[in-house]
Amino acid sequence: MKFTKTTKKVLSLSMATAVAAASFVAPTAAKKADAASSYKGYMCFSTSKWTFRNNHNDSKFSNKLQNTTNPSLITSAAKKAKFTDVTMKKNKKAATYTVKLTGLNKKVMSKDKTFNALYVDTTIPGKMKNKVKVTNVKLIIDGKTVKTYKKGVLTPDPGKSDAFTQIQVINTWNSRVGKVSYKMPKKSIAIQYTIKFK
Repeated sequence: MKFTKTTKKVLSLSMATAVAAASFVAPTAAKKADAASSYKGYMCFSTSKWTFRNNHNDSKFSNKLQNTTNPSLITSAAKKAKFTDVTMKKNKKAATYTVKLTGLNKKVMSKDKTFNALYVDTTIPGKMKNKVKVTNVKLIIDGKTVKTYKKGVLTPDPGKSDAFTQIQVINTWNSRVGKVSYKMPKKSIAIQYTIKFK
């Protein structure tokens, strides 16, 4: 098939326009996809005697309050407790989130005097720890703020390569986490924090 000069010119212009359009659209689509990226945040903790919730990638992890070392402790009162997790959007603006456990009964942890660990587990890869900035971390027990960290204590610890990033609030095994004065919760636990992706 032969093309006239006019036809060739029209085809050339059409192809150039298509290429230009593709060059313009691709970065926009990439930006939208990047802006839609997000990570999850979950409250996890263990008391002086029992583990009530493991990390999100543990086989025993549950969205409901359960005791992973002593199931008999989960009474009808404990079954009413509810975790609230969060979805953190990956953007450059700082945002504040709150993970919590509500609906507690004073009998649920009545035999436990302290927390061994209390933290926010996330799906943010451990290798990304230095790409996030966490500030104003508040521990709120029964509606009262009992501890505030101006700068979040994040894991992996120096020299470690944990799979995921965690925001530590109480940890008796980690010297980087400060001491906290509190009474065990009778109604609720909440951890509020502000995070910014660099």
